[in-house]
Amino acid sequence: MSRFVSSLRWGTALALFVALMSPTRAHAEITIYDRDGWSFYTKGFVAAHYQLMLGDATPPTTHGVLVEQQDQSSSQDPRDNSILLSRVRSGFIGTQIGFGMNRHINDDLNVTSLLAVNLADVSSGRGQDPIKGVDFREAWASLSTPFGSLKFGRMFSIFGSASAQVTVLAYRYGVGNPCFAETTTIACGSVGAGPLYAGFDAQLRYISPRLAGLEFQLSVSDPVRGTDYTLTPLPRLDAELNYEHEFSPSTNLRVTGQGTGELLERLKSATELQKATVWGVMGSAVLNAGDLSVGGGGWTGEGIGARVIMEAQDAASPIAYDKTNYELRLFRGFFGNVAYDYHGSAVAVGGGVVFVRSTPGDLANPNQFSVLAQQAEGHIVFTQRIDAVVLTAEYMRWMAQWYYGEKQDLNFTGVGANYVW
Repeated sequence: MSRFVSSLRWGTALALFVALMSPTRAHAEITIYDRDGWSFYTKGFVAAHYQLMLGDATPPTTHGVLVEQQDQSSSQDPRDNSILLSRVRSGFIGTQIGFGMNRHINDDLNVTSLLAVNLADVSSGRGQDPIKGVDFREAWASLSTPFGSLKFGRMFSIFGSASAQVTVLAYRYGVGNPCFAETTTIACGSVGAGPLYAGFDAQLRYISPRLAGLEFQLSVSDPVRGTDYTLTPLPRLDAELNYEHEFSPSTNLRVTGQGTGELLERLKSATELQKATVWGVMGSAVLNAGDLSVGGGGWTGEGIGARVIMEAQDAASPIAYDKTNYELRLFRGFFGNVAYDYHGSAVAVGGGVVFVRSTPGDLANPNQFSVLAQQAEGHIVFTQRIDAVVLTAEYMRWMAQWYYGEKQDLNFTGVGANYVW
């Protein structure tokens, strides 16, 4: 604990240089055309962050393979098994430009839409390589009526988004954990040590009208496959029930409960199928009281992963299930953030932890796999808004431990700039 507190103080000192200025609020969704019931708008996000990664490289093990680890093999120093890595990254919310065409048909019928193009990471596509990591992350339309909305296309999924509501209290404009140290991708914030990443899926989603503060959502989504569970007889179902209450113009509460379920199958033999049911439940709450925001939550489920549903960072040793009996592993995660924003000068402090339960198949093969047992983090993030520009400084301490005692501690420190419209 003393080691963690010492590191947190060091990161806090590095972050204190953020200038205290008097900003105004950034713009969002700029309308370009609005005529005859049609409107066209744009929204976007451009960011670059310098990040220094310092700490332990992949720990040695006598148990074959570590299941779930940071991807950093070419950056570790073999002399003391450490890592010191500098990168320039795009952030937890990637560089994005979006456009939407909205249609007002009548007072009871409206259509909204969004097409958002993301750059996977600002560090990708060096030189003249034509592949620049472009991702059409969102492409959806929503038909709104007095009886609810039908949203269809590719969009941010339901299950896991409850943790995103808490994560963005700290990492809307930051980096946090880079997901994979050397891969060009958007960062993970605190995902992987408590929060989940909902991901973007093709969906058909119904959103009910809000009644007495309650809103219900149900989506039929393109199923997630495992590297071995390749048969998907049914779509994935996600559901959410959330409650919003405004105590005053500056104080409000949002409570969210979510669930997911999906049936997967694999060919166990030429004549036999093995079935597995991926499931998860999650709850979170966010209270905004003036300049102060407090959020937290937890979740549990089988076949999820530390980051995403049916996670398989390494196909040979997926974290979602074992490779002996192909049994789904059980996961539990907890997360929280406290943020204070005074006229655009903000600080957020928080942390989280995820626990993984090894299966009997894991324990039957002690010389082949050491499965991640728990992963925790603590962070502090400073942001300074200057009109449409947001400056950031941050520090995160990342700690992982595997079933047979292997440990890894990492420090992520960074500064960055964001332009938001």
